[in-house]
Amino acid sequence: MAGEKLTIYLALIRASLFLKLSLLTIPLGAIVQGVGFTTEYWTKQDLGAFGTLHGGLWTGGIKNAPGWLKATQAFEVLGFIAAVVALILIILYIFVPATSGKRIVFILSILACFAAAGCILLGIIIYGSEVKHNLSWSFALCCIAGIIFAISGLLLVVDMCKR
Repeated sequence: MAGEKLTIYLALIRASLFLKLSLLTIPLGAIVQGVGFTTEYWTKQDLGAFGTLHGGLWTGGIKNAPGWLKATQAFEVLGFIAAVVALILIILYIFVPATSGKRIVFILSILACFAAAGCILLGIIIYGSEVKHNLSWSFALCCIAGIIFAISGLLLVVDMCKR
């Protein structure tokens, strides 16, 4: 057990600053995206004395959803999957001896970060162009997650260029 802790500690010491930053931003982005696309606060409509109406990607189900909403759902789910893949790959690259330092794992983690950013941002563009109500905090979280993954991908590209 002590040997495993030492191995993890040494792997973190050897990692560059950009790699350490991406190790923080990728899980943060995955959490933010996970909360953002699963919660029902993408839109907010004030109904006066009747209260407030909130809507999310999944409130009406998927069977009768319009095409643009299905596209948004698909891109947000694909973005989350790419986020989880990016997280797994960066952990493999840093901590697992069999894959540590393998260039292909590093390049795949860069591609997964940019795929996550692209899918997430494309989903919010589709949703934002169709919705007529006020956008709410779940939508904002997905916007932030897309930006976090773009930054994570850039951090990894800069790290690769510095080697």
